[in-house]
Amino acid sequence: MSNPRCPICGRAAARLLISAPDYRMDDARRYPVWVCPHCGAGVTATAMWGEAQRRAAYAGDYEPHQGASRPARGWRGRLAATVRTGFGYPQLEALPLPKFLTRGLARVRGWTWMPPPPPPGRLLDVGCGSGAYGASLIRLGWQVEGVEPDAGAAARARQQGVRVQQTSVEQASLPEGAYDVITLWHALEHLDSPVAALRTLRGALREDGRLIVEVPNRAGWGARVLGAFWYHWDLPRHRVHFTPASLRLALDVAGFQVERLAHIPNPHGLAGGLAYRFGRPGLARHPMLLALGWLFGLTAALARRGDVIRAVASVKEAGAPRDG
Repeated sequence: MSNPRCPICGRAAARLLISAPDYRMDDARRYPVWVCPHCGAGVTATAMWGEAQRRAAYAGDYEPHQGASRPARGWRGRLAATVRTGFGYPQLEALPLPKFLTRGLARVRGWTWMPPPPPPGRLLDVGCGSGAYGASLIRLGWQVEGVEPDAGAAARARQQGVRVQQTSVEQASLPEGAYDVITLWHALEHLDSPVAALRTLRGALREDGRLIVEVPNRAGWGARVLGAFWYHWDLPRHRVHFTPASLRLALDVAGFQVERLAHIPNPHGLAGGLAYRFGRPGLARHPMLLALGWLFGLTAALARRGDVIRAVASVKEAGAPRDG
């Protein structure tokens, strides 16, 4: 099989980075990841990747497609409400803490994704899964719609009050300039043509709207330490493996300008990767290993080598120069 072409810049991916099985589905076949020498993106190469293979890869207990989580109660709920007040949301059950502290809590928890209070606003969540995120925004007053190709997950999201189109983003019927915010939480890396999808979403976003994209970072410390066992390779479901530079390029080519790009602490790259390494799935949720994962993840994020990166982007002004 010839080297795959990079779906971001179109160059041939020239170097084999890793080859690993599907640890999540216990599939022993090995899937190679090639690296583009121009933009640094990784590309999962599969000889055949049709609809049947796609369904098999997402079958079973694929976690994002399972039931949505319930709202936090007790002290957890009050803490979450306190963080939301730092973004301007009125919450009677919030703890009486100063705003600088609530904003600090939000940053530590990685909740800087929260959009400002709606007037009300219209939000599209691409790859909405079972609707947990959408349901949380509905409770804050947002009008939330979703795109989700999996039938079971789409049905669960509808039960949460999310208006869902059960289709791919490429096939979705999206009104032009309709959305104040569009989010892709660990969805862009699942697409074979991420730039084409981003261009579609650019047309659906208001001129003053915001796009929020979160993806794994293959250039982070986790991938370097764990190699082929890194949890966020998630082969073969993850088709493109981004770096900060390649994510910026994809957004730029699609007509967006990045306002900020953050490294997000995440414990699962280390904890899940060690579980894969030793063949013990239960390790991924062991409290001590998760604590170690948080410490590692926070340190990596502060060093701007986090396992996860998040970009907030706006529509590029007409005539603005393109990077790369």
